[in-house]
Amino acid sequence: MKSESEIVDAIKGDEFAFFYQSKVSLVTGRIVGAEALIRWIRPDGSIVMPDDFIPAAERSSLIKDVTLHMLPKLMKDMLIMMDVEPLVVSFNTSAQDFEDDTFARTLLKMVETFRLAPNAIQVEITESVALGAGEAIRRNIRPLSQAGIGLAMDDFATGYSSLDTLSKWPFTTIKLDQGIVGRMMASQRNATIVNSSIRMAHELGVEVIAEGVEAREQHQYLMESGCNHIQGFWISRALPLDQFITFVEQDNRWSGLPVGLIHMAVIDHVQWRKQLASSLLRAVSFPKNSLQRANMNLPAMECHECRLGRWYYGEGNMFHGRAIFQSLQKPHADVHDTGLRLTQLVIDGASLKDITPILRVFAEQSMIVLGLLQNLEDEALENLHHSTSDENYHLSNYLQL
Repeated sequence: MKSESEIVDAIKGDEFAFFYQSKVSLVTGRIVGAEALIRWIRPDGSIVMPDDFIPAAERSSLIKDVTLHMLPKLMKDMLIMMDVEPLVVSFNTSAQDFEDDTFARTLLKMVETFRLAPNAIQVEITESVALGAGEAIRRNIRPLSQAGIGLAMDDFATGYSSLDTLSKWPFTTIKLDQGIVGRMMASQRNATIVNSSIRMAHELGVEVIAEGVEAREQHQYLMESGCNHIQGFWISRALPLDQFITFVEQDNRWSGLPVGLIHMAVIDHVQWRKQLASSLLRAVSFPKNSLQRANMNLPAMECHECRLGRWYYGEGNMFHGRAIFQSLQKPHADVHDTGLRLTQLVIDGASLKDITPILRVFAEQSMIVLGLLQNLEDEALENLHHSTSDENYHLSNYLQL
């Protein structure tokens, strides 16, 4: 373990640098971001890893000095990256960085000075930091979130209060801990935790990154589970800036057929239908012209705005060449039109007897949508399991670095 005096000398000697570990989208199969990981490069070329100096820095105020020292380097590195590919870059922070407003003010000023998009930057904090944070830390993080800078919860699923912490903080991303990712193929319990975490994040509109992906089987399982992004040795080790840029420029493609998101779309539609039907049946029990009929708790009623619609007209477009996907558009629009018709009838005072025949049509249309989604998922799974060739899982020589 390095001493505090050695860390001070390293700051003065400008011996710290960032290495970058790629993040790959499980929708496109391309590199879409990176995590900036600090390295201490000694004058003799040897590299000191974070575990050998970060704990010592955190026991003192030196961690704040290290963070502030590294911010300009991160901004300059990002400027170079953005000339190659628009990426989202994350970096780790400590609780001490937010004890006052110096870090937040400095970061916001640098983002403005370097003319970087705030949403291209993501600040990572561990669950333990969030859990133990006082009001001052929350207050000093808030301006970053308000400016559009992403906030990621690192080491998700390692603590006991992940759900409670998620409910109180403006997280835009959760990072599944590499330990649970590493165990999920051998443990049904861990696999269930991974799947439940991904689904919960989807419900909250939060992205999921799985850390520590080291094998093809993990990659494929996460893709089938609806995970958004992965990082780990299966993609690449953390690389110095020049090697990272070369790696990005190679434009490697990993399998990116997001079958898991089709399954998410199935669940989304079922939940949409149940919410609408429940609201209609509750409201129809009230007298005509009652406020309860006019103020129903309705889901998104336009076909472009529900979760399934946002997927269909967004990420789902990668399936646009498939006949099943194309045939989904009209039934989905039809079920929304029927939902709107039912809603208006209830508002106008219709009885349960009046709307029952239309509810049957609504259910039939919904089953058509679900059947098409299931067929699309089956077709995509079949294609996925027949396309796991070496080309689709190309590993760069940089893995040997």
